[in-house]
Amino acid sequence: VGTVYNTIVAETIAGITLISMMNFCSLAIVLVLREVSTSTAFTTSSQNRSARMFSTSLFESANPFQSLFGNVASKISDLQQEGMMNTVSQNQLSQLTSQTQTILAAENMNLNLIRSSLETKQTAEERKFRSNLQKGYGAASPLHKIRLFDESNNEDDVRVTLYRDSASWCPYCQKVWMTLEEKRIPYKIEKINMRCYGDKPASFLRMQPSGSIPVAIIDGVTYNQSNDIMYALEEKFPDSNPLVPTAADVRMRAQSLLRLERQIFSSWMYWLTSRDTSDGRLREGFISTLIEVENALTSTSGGFFLGEQVSIVDAMFAPFLERMCASLLYFKGFQIRVANGEKTNFPAVNR
Repeated sequence: VGTVYNTIVAETIAGITLISMMNFCSLAIVLVLREVSTSTAFTTSSQNRSARMFSTSLFESANPFQSLFGNVASKISDLQQEGMMNTVSQNQLSQLTSQTQTILAAENMNLNLIRSSLETKQTAEERKFRSNLQKGYGAASPLHKIRLFDESNNEDDVRVTLYRDSASWCPYCQKVWMTLEEKRIPYKIEKINMRCYGDKPASFLRMQPSGSIPVAIIDGVTYNQSNDIMYALEEKFPDSNPLVPTAADVRMRAQSLLRLERQIFSSWMYWLTSRDTSDGRLREGFISTLIEVENALTSTSGGFFLGEQVSIVDAMFAPFLERMCASLLYFKGFQIRVANGEKTNFPAVNR
């Protein structure tokens, strides 16, 4: 999945919300901005200079989409830093600037007016969400830069910094993120580009020469692999909603399930990335393993792999099951997730 696809997804999701909030003129501006953000490929120094000139001339501090929707609804003011505004020529940038200014002038509007208009249309829930972002209170969000959960935690007491992908779709980052959320461990977030979004900061590469994410610093110690981070969190914060079972029999079941997780991951990747045999061996191999996963979930009374409570097994499975549902439907026409109430061979996985 490349830069263009992810930009389209993020901007389209944001656009659905914006349509109900903005008048036609404002929507036209969003569509113009979207056209720029979806025409990206690889960075050159001259194009970066053009992008920098454009972002500072029109979309810097006055961009309401930046403040209202963070890094989801608009990337215009930081595309150059993210390495995403790449193939836009100086001539195209000039044309876009002129088009946008013409639209604004024709309607006697400016970006501050659009900001005010959007803010007046926010629901109470949306206003609360935005006000909670600064300290990371309330529900989890990919927009958080710090996560304190509630007022009982102090920023000075945060012991964990998580380096995760800026797009929030890396499954390895997601399982660490889920672990932090389930254990309610306060943490800070540093967002790092995935390679398809551009170069990684030199400071990060000094810490993680391979450039892979996630990385976490816990009590001053750097952990460079997602599983290592998860087990370190369990070890360093044993009293915060333990996710690793202590009973010997449950631990054995957990180990068996973690082997199953690797098994279904392998069968998924083999089928997804290969041309199947005439007898559908890869397809049938995946389905057989998915049935094992379904049976593992239905064998407990609580809906999770080890019973009624979320465990480290669930955190390991969930990010990849999500991606299996999406990728196999799109690339192989194989449906796992269904709408509520529809019949399925995998009700436990759906639940």
